[in-house]
Amino acid sequence: MKAGKSRLEKVKKSIGFSELIVVDAKGSASGTCAMWKSSVSLHPIEFNKNLIVVKVTKAVCDWFLVGFYGPPYATKKKNAWENLMALLESFQSLWVCMGDFNFIISDNEILGGNRGGSSATNYLKELIFEFGAIDLGCSGNKFTWAKRGWGNSAIKRRLDRGIANISWRLAFPRASIAHLGAISSDHAPLLLDTNPKDSFAHRPFRFEAARIRDNNCNSIVEKACNERVTGSAMVKLCKKQAATREALRKWNKEIFGHYQDKINCLMNKIAEVQKNPPSTDNGKIESVLLTDLSEWLARSEVMWRQIKRTVAQRRG
Repeated sequence: MKAGKSRLEKVKKSIGFSELIVVDAKGSASGTCAMWKSSVSLHPIEFNKNLIVVKVTKAVCDWFLVGFYGPPYATKKKNAWENLMALLESFQSLWVCMGDFNFIISDNEILGGNRGGSSATNYLKELIFEFGAIDLGCSGNKFTWAKRGWGNSAIKRRLDRGIANISWRLAFPRASIAHLGAISSDHAPLLLDTNPKDSFAHRPFRFEAARIRDNNCNSIVEKACNERVTGSAMVKLCKKQAATREALRKWNKEIFGHYQDKINCLMNKIAEVQKNPPSTDNGKIESVLLTDLSEWLARSEVMWRQIKRTVAQRRG
């Protein structure tokens, strides 16, 4: 993570979070950060350039969440991994550890590049053996890191994952990790869901300023307003408003859709493309999807700005 604290403060506000921990990047070394909502009972325990540890307090049980970055350089690996193992050893409770470990644990987590064995210590394997830890598995793209993009010459690895002690897994038997699409990064983000739900409620339709970004918006409104209606001037106005509202509702459902639905769909498509074998065609498809995603993210940003203004006006 190369972003500074001021940039991360903006990101925190834009996604509705209130709390932030930042370990700034120094030189070529990346930093780390954690964000959460004040409604979550979470307490920072330790943080440095390689890890962030927080304690999650729940009614059922307390547990530790560790975000870890394993240095890729041999000279720095030993110290970082020894610190992580000492930390996990000190926990007398449930824990889960996620992040970029910069190690694989089997040959099927490699695509392309050199498959030759290495005499160097695999600290991830040692940790799993030492603590009897469980790999939480994943859904989505099998690989989480790619070199030279995701095209023909891509080299892919599963360097990022989540592991936990047996007690944590027993406490959260339905917990799962999803590999999301890699957007403007060589790493795919991980999403840990401790209690997956089967369905989500839909939000009611509301017209928002971001829809003006779509070229079809004006024509939808113009066509509805130009419909021939009868009655007094007031009745005609009401009928045209009703027709416009219905046309926009239909357009929203059939064509435009909900922002997050569209964004999720595009991210899923990107993740699916990144699952496929590297090829020129897949690279072109990914490029188009990333362009579409950027537009929908821009629309979403406009929507949230409008919502914030509305909330601020209501509060006076």
